[in-house]
Amino acid sequence: MEHLWWDLGLCTAGTDVEVELRGVEAFVRLLDADNYKDYLDDDEYTYYGGVWQTSPVVLEVPYDGHWYLVVDGYEGRIKVRQVTTIPG
Repeated sequence: MEHLWWDLGLCTAGTDVEVELRGVEAFVRLLDADNYKDYLDDDEYTYYGGVWQTSPVVLEVPYDGHWYLVVDGYEGRIKVRQVTTIPG
């Protein structure tokens, strides 16, 4: 499965993850470690986020844990300028 991803490490609840997109529409997902594994295994998984056409995208970490950011697109090449975590 082709996607861009970032290991955000341990994040506390309330941390904002800001993503600056460039290019076409993108699917931006914030997944905890267990759900990221399920995503990679093509199993059912839970995520926070959705489809975005505007930038920047800001997602809030809902609970303490190890988090991953995944970005993929439907058409064309997705480019991410920057990913920033802002402690809550």
